[in-house]
Amino acid sequence: MLTGTTVANAATRVTVTNPGGLTAVGPSSSDHGFPAWYEDSTGTRIEPCLDIDNPMCGFLPGDVPDDTIPISFPDNFPGEFFYQLVASELDLPGGGRAVLTLGLEAAFTTEEATPGNQVVFARTRVVVRDAPANATLTFRHPFGELTIDTDDTGAGRLVEDIAPSVGNFTLALTGNFGPFLKWDPATAPAAPAGFVGDPGIAHTVIGGKDGYNRFSVTGPGLSLDTDQFTISGKIATNTGLAGTRASITDGFLDVFATSKSIQLQVDGAEGQYATTPMTNDDGSEYHYARIALEPGAAPTQVTVRNLSDDPVSTATIDLEDIVIDRAEYNGTVLTIQATATTYPVTIDGIGQLTDTTPTEFTLTAPPAHITAHTTTGPTTTHRVTITGGTATPPGVTPPPPGPDVPPVTDNTPDNPTDPSAPPVISIATVSPVTPGSTLNIDATATTGATEYTWTQTSGPAVAIADAATARPRVTLPFFVTATTTAPAAAWDPITLHVVARTAAGVESMADVTVPVLDSDLAVTVARHRVGKELRIGGTSLIGGVAGPLSPPTQVLIWNNTNPAAPVLLGRVTVDTVGGWELRQKPGPGVQITSVLVQTSRGGSTTATVAAG
Repeated sequence: MLTGTTVANAATRVTVTNPGGLTAVGPSSSDHGFPAWYEDSTGTRIEPCLDIDNPMCGFLPGDVPDDTIPISFPDNFPGEFFYQLVASELDLPGGGRAVLTLGLEAAFTTEEATPGNQVVFARTRVVVRDAPANATLTFRHPFGELTIDTDDTGAGRLVEDIAPSVGNFTLALTGNFGPFLKWDPATAPAAPAGFVGDPGIAHTVIGGKDGYNRFSVTGPGLSLDTDQFTISGKIATNTGLAGTRASITDGFLDVFATSKSIQLQVDGAEGQYATTPMTNDDGSEYHYARIALEPGAAPTQVTVRNLSDDPVSTATIDLEDIVIDRAEYNGTVLTIQATATTYPVTIDGIGQLTDTTPTEFTLTAPPAHITAHTTTGPTTTHRVTITGGTATPPGVTPPPPGPDVPPVTDNTPDNPTDPSAPPVISIATVSPVTPGSTLNIDATATTGATEYTWTQTSGPAVAIADAATARPRVTLPFFVTATTTAPAAAWDPITLHVVARTAAGVESMADVTVPVLDSDLAVTVARHRVGKELRIGGTSLIGGVAGPLSPPTQVLIWNNTNPAAPVLLGRVTVDTVGGWELRQKPGPGVQITSVLVQTSRGGSTTATVAAG
């Protein structure tokens, strides 16, 4: 949650929240990547209104790059739109004004419409001007309550955007927005057909929390309210669909999708497979089809259509690169079978599969999960199933000691067991790790040593466990943390020193450097409009790949306009698809021209900030 205020006073805050107003989100539309609808606690579903020629959609001049042609994604698509936008205002004594904006907003983390950067969030905003100066004002609206401290000019504001996370559209359900407001049917005129109201006409509404459908303010010398709101919202008629998976197994194409509809169809591809209706169980949103492939067919995508939607909605699904059909361990042999678009399939730490034939690997100890990948696609993991095996033998009681044997002198030249010979240290190659990770340094191939001592000689302080063994466990610190107060300097190489000793006390020494893999950090949007908004966002990936991490990667953003004295602007976390964003309204009052961004997993970069 990001909240921006004009005055750093504790009274400028949301005081009464409104969880549970929205309850469900529809599948992402293949037309634009945003959810097909959101549903509230009353069962009302609202869908995007994306008709530039329909005034019910509420678009203003300049909202769409070319408003003379239909909206299309991504070339002629608005930078933002609202599933519902609610507005009201109060005229204050002396010519002042308080303006309320409530919205379920769809936008992008980049300046323009860009695939893969879609976000939806719940917004609450109240802006006050020419109100009583240096006062605390209490506002109530259909979705909650808040207080604002005014400054010495009588100005103040609160902006709250809850859960803007790339691709995770369910987070908007945790906001304070909802249920959707509607025009009060007891007040003429009635709402336009297919819509909950007309955004161009102020009207009374219904649907507010605890039946409160007004906008009010109380404070020194103030007690005002209004029941007039402008609202938008197109009632959803379509259910949409989400294509969840498509894979090939034993000559069949398996397709999975979800939708509230019961009329889903997989479009055929000439010479590869036939058009096939999907099946589902009564009351279930899950749909499935298994389709026989023509000999030699190798599709890379499938298209699913929801025939009950008007216009028909579609979803395109990329076929999975690898499907693990079998991973079983019987006590001595791990059997793996996989279907892939290309071979060989590499099983990390185990070996390779050259085709769909089950492949056996003799192992004493199998992994709990296998990780598979090809040279062309992403990795996939699969749990190993145990099918048999005998119990692991318990410890064996050692035999009693025999009689002492007198010393025997061995005069063999170059005696390899000469107690004066030093150990031969052998350390396995160390794979790169990110800050905050734990790894094992493996020196078990060392010969002649009975004792080990591991210490650190350079780099940021690491934690070394089992430092007296051949396989110490090393934990790296995070590059920055949530409590960091100054930018982190680049790390010196992390070097460990090991002393290996024989039983006779003869020593050998060696050094090993831990290669550090910093996160791939990029700033994709950097803009500061003084008095309006500061917006810094981008991506943070590990090895070029996004995915959930525990704990999530922290991102710290610094005002680097004066590099000699950076000032921390804020901290955010990276979402599950690698995106992050700091958004403050109105933001700092002095123009920012440069930022320094650092992540807990080692990323560090600077970016120029655009004005306006």
